[in-house]
Amino acid sequence: MMTVMSCITNEHNLLLVSVAALICLFGSAITLRLLNRAVSASGGQRFGWQFLAAVAGGGGVWTTHFVAMLAYEPSAPVSFDPVMTLLSLVIAMGGLVASFSISGIRANRMFAPLGGAVVGLSYSAMHYTGMFAFSVMGLIEWQLGYVVASILLPVVCSAVAVALVSRPDLRAQRFWMAVTLFVMGIVGLHFTGMAAYRITPLTSNFPEVSPAAALALGLAIAIVALIVVGAGMASYLIDTDVRAHSQQQLRYMAAHDALTGLPNRISFTDRLIEVLHEARGSGRKFAVIGIDLNRFKEINDTLGHSAGDEALRIVSRRMAQSLDSDEFVARLGGDEFAAVKTCVTKKEVSAFADRLAEIFGRPIRVGNIEVTVGASMGAAIWPDDAEAPDELVNNADLAMYHAKHTFLDVPCFYDSGIGASVRKRRQLGEALRHALEQDELAIHYQVQKSLSTGEVQG
Repeated sequence: MMTVMSCITNEHNLLLVSVAALICLFGSAITLRLLNRAVSASGGQRFGWQFLAAVAGGGGVWTTHFVAMLAYEPSAPVSFDPVMTLLSLVIAMGGLVASFSISGIRANRMFAPLGGAVVGLSYSAMHYTGMFAFSVMGLIEWQLGYVVASILLPVVCSAVAVALVSRPDLRAQRFWMAVTLFVMGIVGLHFTGMAAYRITPLTSNFPEVSPAAALALGLAIAIVALIVVGAGMASYLIDTDVRAHSQQQLRYMAAHDALTGLPNRISFTDRLIEVLHEARGSGRKFAVIGIDLNRFKEINDTLGHSAGDEALRIVSRRMAQSLDSDEFVARLGGDEFAAVKTCVTKKEVSAFADRLAEIFGRPIRVGNIEVTVGASMGAAIWPDDAEAPDELVNNADLAMYHAKHTFLDVPCFYDSGIGASVRKRRQLGEALRHALEQDELAIHYQVQKSLSTGEVQG
């Protein structure tokens, strides 16, 4: 360990070492983010994310290695073999493509750490290929123990890091733990490998390498690497933004009616539960108002369904614009709506219902024709009329049906008499329907005859 630390502090340009460390951290974070994005993808899209991760990871680790090599200040003149240097980059990227493909196999959980271990081997192959591209005028000695340790470090760290990010539900703590391990593996590989590399100069007279030139070359390579890794980050951010926008749209579509834009039945149920919790905590009441349009079928039959749709859109827009903060309106389907109003007194509910009634009574222009829809409304108040949300909604519906059948122009409030009357009518309807299905109806008639002639009159 002391040999490695001595190698870093005494044989390296610390400014370039800092640049290499920054690239390593940035590249590792982007690589693991892109790799995690591949976990929830499939098919070609999955391979695309794995490829982007390999490009970002390979470019990042190769640049880390190359800048750190430029930071190395040996006791002998050096040069770089361009073919071997480029080959090390190809090995890094190609190895990561294979590694991430292995880690993405879903047949067994062991493939994730196995792929991570191959990442470490790919990094090691890249590092030592780059070392062979490092031509030195001197005798080179390798210390085998440090070489083995330099390979084992990235293999173990990368295996654990890839296993950590190979889950769709990646939390921040787990992610940064994986990044730390990734960076430790890369840094450990390079500097432990450099500690294994001992040079004995063949001559004491050689031209000095300009530190400014090495610094300029290192910074140029770092900028190119940041562009490569930045492209990967841009892809990730663009995809994240698109996903967030798509999810927002899906949530909106799931919670709102496609025709009118009003909240739908699901939103109404959620809102009802929310208001119920608030009312229990505050001691306030709330009312549910059932709404059914009176002449909507007439508009559909005479003017067409497009005119009916337009009428629904206009009415819905007017209702939405008239709502206060404690009021809520949803379209349940067809020409049925429901409203929720937080209240203290029944008078507040009446005022809200009257405001809605005024909206339904306003003329609606559909094409060149003005129509009015009107509406029947019934209200039930929690907890006076019911404790359970379902029962409250049902009682509001009973009051609404009573208003419709008795042709009331004003909102009808639920009471037990209305409930009994509507339930009796419903039971009679159900009984008659059942009798028809079971062929239980029979026709009886009384003959009417003339008393004087005996002739059948009717």
